[in-house]
Amino acid sequence: MPPVDYTRTCFVIMPFGTKPVGKHKVNFDRIYDEIFKPAVSAVALPEGGKLRPARTDRDFFAGDIGQEMFQYLNDSRFALADITALNPNVMYEIGVRHAVRQSGTAIFRQGDATIPFDINHIKAFPYSYRPEKNADAARALIRRVLRDSLAQNALDSPVQIALKAQKTEPQRDEVQPLLLDAENALRRFDRPAAIAKLREALRIGSGNALIHVRLGILLRDQGDLKGAIAEFTAATQLQPDYADAWREKGIQEARFTKNAQGEEALRKAITLNPDDFDALASLGGLLRKTNRLEEAGAMYQRATDVSGGHPYPLLMALKLRARATHSMDIDDTVKRQLFLAGKMRQAQAEANPPFDLPWCMFDLAEVALYSGDAEGFLEWTRKGLSKCEHRYEAESFRSALQLLIDGGVEPRGLRDGLPLIDTAIAQLP
Repeated sequence: MPPVDYTRTCFVIMPFGTKPVGKHKVNFDRIYDEIFKPAVSAVALPEGGKLRPARTDRDFFAGDIGQEMFQYLNDSRFALADITALNPNVMYEIGVRHAVRQSGTAIFRQGDATIPFDINHIKAFPYSYRPEKNADAARALIRRVLRDSLAQNALDSPVQIALKAQKTEPQRDEVQPLLLDAENALRRFDRPAAIAKLREALRIGSGNALIHVRLGILLRDQGDLKGAIAEFTAATQLQPDYADAWREKGIQEARFTKNAQGEEALRKAITLNPDDFDALASLGGLLRKTNRLEEAGAMYQRATDVSGGHPYPLLMALKLRARATHSMDIDDTVKRQLFLAGKMRQAQAEANPPFDLPWCMFDLAEVALYSGDAEGFLEWTRKGLSKCEHRYEAESFRSALQLLIDGGVEPRGLRDGLPLIDTAIAQLP
């Protein structure tokens, strides 16, 4: 067998054989053969030629498979990982890849797979492989992500982001214990202690963009938007190519200033990472709230396409299209996307603790509404409102649903749900 040309190789990290995923069993060998392999093989390299997919169990070398795996992880031009089954070997290999390569890694998962709390920060593109039309969409999504990533060659490893920031830190040995203390505090759900430890770490060594982002996220979650913006801004100044920092800066600026700011930072994030559906969807939200509805609809649709049907941009794109066309057009593709969105949000709502409250419940309410389940819409609306801590959460849900009314589209149950939302808005702080 000729030697492997790693400069043209896309190493596919995924389980082998059939594995349980929730209540189902998934044949990952079939997914490799029918989804990942043909998609990767169709991607042209910027310098010419095509990517070559590789999986260690399909390469029959005389040597040690462990050695071959590490060579693939270290040297491959690109690595594509599927975390659907939360396979320990897959998670380990992703960690190794992130440690050795700054860029060239993309993560995927089946759209209805639950992601545990500890790793929900990992960006994973959702895909579906059944029926065949969804398999076509999955292959197209993989091709697009690979093409864009190869062209951008952007920093995508959280490990390398952290190490890059720390290389210039003279007090690194003093900072590391504080970061560990902060992580342990978060595992105890002691957010104030974690914030204090991160602030102390920044006082000792101020040159770490990742610490600023971590602190900004904690401040954001506590409602201190001004403090969060300051931390995200500091991160972008220290590391101008840090796409996630730009995205978070833009989102919080838009919230803090009622959409007067934030657009520039979000567009910067999208320039750095065109496949960041969070940034695309957030820019769509800003454009919607500043009454640029046509551009907002296009941005939400782009976020839906890039993400493979993430619930938030999917539902917003549907509402804006309904407003523009005065009809709710739900074809077979959208029905399937709504079904997967409902499964994803149901798993998040039922997790312990629940994830992304109250938005997961509001999304479930909309999925029920568009599926003709008026009682389900009211039930999930009540549950979502009961989890709201701030008025803006209920107001955001209300203003989004208003798009349907403005377009003359009123699915059964909508009018019964609006008074519930209005009452909650009046009572929330």
